Amino acid sequence: MLPLSAPEAALVPLRPVASRTLRVFGASAELVWLPERALRHGRPGAARPAFAPSPVPRILGEAFWSDAAFALTPNRFPFARAQRLLWPRAPQREPDAAFWQLVAEWVVRAAGTGMVNQVGAAASIARAHAHLTPEHLPFLAELPEVAAPADLLALPAGVSLVAKAVPFCLLGVRGAPAPRAAALLALAELRLTAVWTAVVVGDTTWLYPRSREVPAPHFPQALGAAELWGRWCYVEEAPFAAATAEDLEAALLAAGMPAL
Repeated sequence: MLPLSAPEAALVPLRPVASRTLRVFGASAELVWLPERALRHGRPGAARPAFAPSPVPRILGEAFWSDAAFALTPNRFPFARAQRLLWPRAPQREPDAAFWQLVAEWVVRAAGTGMVNQVGAAASIARAHAHLTPEHLPFLAELPEVAAPADLLALPAGVSLVAKAVPFCLLGVRGAPAPRAAALLALAELRLTAVWTAVVVGDTTWLYPRSREVPAPHFPQALGAAELWGRWCYVEEAPFAAATAEDLEAALLAAGMPAL
């Protein structure tokens, strides 16, 4: 079982230079200027090579908790409060059932949030990992829900599909952690995009299948789980100051897929 607390000295505090809020699809979104995130190695962009040495062995050496299968490490460039990273010790590019279940269980126990990016969807490191934070944001909760297609797949008992009433695909998998993990693996088999972005809140994992990583000119960086969660992270002041709600809505549309 993952610990809920972490040594205070192990976690890097979130210190945005500036922040502001906008209403995006009618929900509250926060914009933050975090210039230090420009220092991330492997940050998505045109200059990133096709292959590079993995930093994961070094990062696992910084773990403040671990067992035989998983480790928790600090995030050097946080975008959330008390943020930590969950890693599987075995190399894998996509989360497996044990990983999804562990993230969901931690989120429920911490009343927090879990976020998963992938290379091609804002991750700077190829190995599967999750961002965990006790922080909550209102954006996803404020988006109204609609029924999801009932015939998409046969769901495990106790699991349901829901969707957000937005003009792009934002599908929710709702249920207890173990059967929800099984449903997520089944959905991964059906996914026709290379990658997706995931945000885990409460009893639901929200999935955002991706068509683009960087939805420029609407958002000048890789759009990831932070933005889907409701916190838009900018590394430069000018686009942070100039961004409008229409820009962010257009970015979500451009980076995602049509609603089901």
